[in-house]
Amino acid sequence: MARPGPVGGQYQPLTAEEVRRIHQASLAVLERTGIQVENEQALALYRQGGARVDGTRVTIPAAMVQAALEQAPARVLLAGRDPAQDVVLEGQRVYAGTGGSPAAVLDPGADTVRPAILRDVADLARLAGALEHCDFIVVPLHPTDVPAEDVPANRFYACLAHSAKHVMGGVGSVAGARAVIEMGTLVAGGLEALRKRPLVSAITSWMVSPLCLDTGVTDILIEWCRAGLPVALSSAPMAGATAPATLAGTLVQLNAEQLSGIVLTQLVRPGTPVLAGYIPGVADMRTGGYLGGAVEFGVMQAAAAQLAHFYRVPIYGSGGMSDAKVPDAQAGYEKMATFLLAALGGCNFIHHAIGMVANMSAGSLEQAVIDDEIVGAGLRALRGIEVTDASLALEAIHRVGPGGHYLVDEHTLQFMRSEFFYPPLADRQNRAAWEAAGKLDTRARAIARVEQLLQMHKPPGLSPEVDAAIRARFNILLS
Repeated sequence: MARPGPVGGQYQPLTAEEVRRIHQASLAVLERTGIQVENEQALALYRQGGARVDGTRVTIPAAMVQAALEQAPARVLLAGRDPAQDVVLEGQRVYAGTGGSPAAVLDPGADTVRPAILRDVADLARLAGALEHCDFIVVPLHPTDVPAEDVPANRFYACLAHSAKHVMGGVGSVAGARAVIEMGTLVAGGLEALRKRPLVSAITSWMVSPLCLDTGVTDILIEWCRAGLPVALSSAPMAGATAPATLAGTLVQLNAEQLSGIVLTQLVRPGTPVLAGYIPGVADMRTGGYLGGAVEFGVMQAAAAQLAHFYRVPIYGSGGMSDAKVPDAQAGYEKMATFLLAALGGCNFIHHAIGMVANMSAGSLEQAVIDDEIVGAGLRALRGIEVTDASLALEAIHRVGPGGHYLVDEHTLQFMRSEFFYPPLADRQNRAAWEAAGKLDTRARAIARVEQLLQMHKPPGLSPEVDAAIRARFNILLS
């Protein structure tokens, strides 16, 4: 049985008519302005598919977009090594997980970062495997102690060997893509088995906004699509810098970029499982820098989810973002705002939700356990209020009567565990009890919980035979 994935979609910043207007405007951009393509493989594919190619400028007719949308699956399975950890992306179901991949780590209790190493990747993957509300692992860090050519294999190995959850990540190069596909094949028991239950998937930041394909990453995208495995198309224009300053204008450009990518994936291999990777950024108009914790980011992410639902394509997005440098109050309110808006919007695959600080520039075990609680509270909000004969509690109200209490009533005992979210980290004692217990703040409690979870959680490792096969094929540096 797959992970449940509560249903979002309660928050819709766009009306149905506004969704259609953005759709039509995006088609106009593709037909009139087009995209810049210098990748020869992509140029040939677009030309053969019916696009107009003038040098390196490609304009895409609406009919090509429609044909690609009809071929792209509406349901995408991201399998875990344990089927109970499967994630099924469809409709407005919401899942959340880690993000990546910075090359820095903020150690528990620290205020300054240090370079990330491969052991940090394994530790974060192991912690993510223990966190109740973490549905998947996006490879969370870029290790600085691994030769560049060995990074893709080692990052994916560290995650696959230390968690039974699905693993997604960037693969760095065409050679890296081939290495990760081969590793996945070894774990799954063959390429067809991997296609049936894809244990790994790739992120391809193939678009350099505005409207330019990155030549090298496009090669990676094409290589991955040929294998028939799930791929996320990540484009991240910044409103006011690499996209129009208006939220609507940013959404039009972002949507056009995504549609051009979906067309390309289906030209490579019809039926390729693709996640529309809408990552609508915001530029700080005072500095020109990227803002992760801006409320407008969350609003646009919810709107992007509406567009993906309109096309019936799963959406890969972001939430739980913050510009805070440490796990502090700013991190708390920005992360809750950006996650909750994306979740209530029905964003299917919310990465960066667990374990990131300083606007994706560092990973943090301490922040990860705090984020897991933020995600848990957000998912409880998605559940809403169940109204049934039992939950209306008429018999309980009559039984307790005026002036009574419900603490030991059978109705309370029946619903007390399922009705409420119980955060394992938050302190809900009165002040006297909190002071008696040492007056620990959130960071101190998070550090203790990290230690507890890493001691208690024993991830299901790879079988000795598979592990030996991987080590015989790749330069795996984890002992």
